[in-house]
Amino acid sequence: MRKSGIVVLCGRPNTGKSTLLNCILKEKIAPVTSKPQTTRKNLKGIYNDERGQIVFIDSPGIHKPIHKLGEKMVKYALNILKEGDVLLWVVDGSVSPTDEDVLVSQNIKDINKPKILAINKRDLFEDRENEVLKDYGSLGEFKRVIPISAIRGDNVDSLIEVLFSFLPEGEPLYPEDILTDSMEIDVVSELIREKILIHTKEEVPHSVAVIVEEFKERENGKVYIRANIYVERDSQKKILIGYKGNMLKVIGTEARLEIEKFLGKPVYLELWVKVYKNWRKKEEALKYLGFK
Repeated sequence: MRKSGIVVLCGRPNTGKSTLLNCILKEKIAPVTSKPQTTRKNLKGIYNDERGQIVFIDSPGIHKPIHKLGEKMVKYALNILKEGDVLLWVVDGSVSPTDEDVLVSQNIKDINKPKILAINKRDLFEDRENEVLKDYGSLGEFKRVIPISAIRGDNVDSLIEVLFSFLPEGEPLYPEDILTDSMEIDVVSELIREKILIHTKEEVPHSVAVIVEEFKERENGKVYIRANIYVERDSQKKILIGYKGNMLKVIGTEARLEIEKFLGKPVYLELWVKVYKNWRKKEEALKYLGFK
């Protein structure tokens, strides 16, 4: 009998959860950058093979919030923990356990689900693997502790095998020919935001929200996408547009290429930058921008 179930990826920000999901699916559906809190919404990725189906939920990183947006992100993450058949806690083994790792352990310890600990970035701690496994393994009770590298693919196949072993028998939850149940416009907005995070710094990356206002396939087969990029201050808008529009052009070009790869179709991408002052601190702004 084939198996089917839900695996929730959890952890503090910037441990490689999204990189691992993309590695498993062999397709990019989740944004990946070196900046913390890249993932803001719960993205689902669907993995199928002869053993069955795993529905992965990539949740925002668990952290101490400093504004209303952060509060909503943490609330999303904690609520989603209860939906899975298995919890997959992804940590960054290249550094010692942090206060935020301890916070994660406190939030998951009473959840009565099998817990698997994936210690990521093995490529950076191979020479002290036993020490790292001991340090992180002491943070809780785990069915398995597995060192992995989402970048290189180390032990990812073994991790999938372990996850299947703890899933219930059953029919697939989703059709086997789909990779994600997230709406295309949600994935598109996240891919645009990823490029903004890569090319900007300081306060700009985390002050950005992306809303796809128009998504339409035209008669010539090209997909027309119009998206608004919201920032909190006029100064951030100037940075994002750049000198003679160069920054926005780079972001748009790179995002369009990623979107074309995801959709498998040619894309015309139109980006607009708008100011919504202090949107991260306003409840009505968060609702308008999709953080309900």
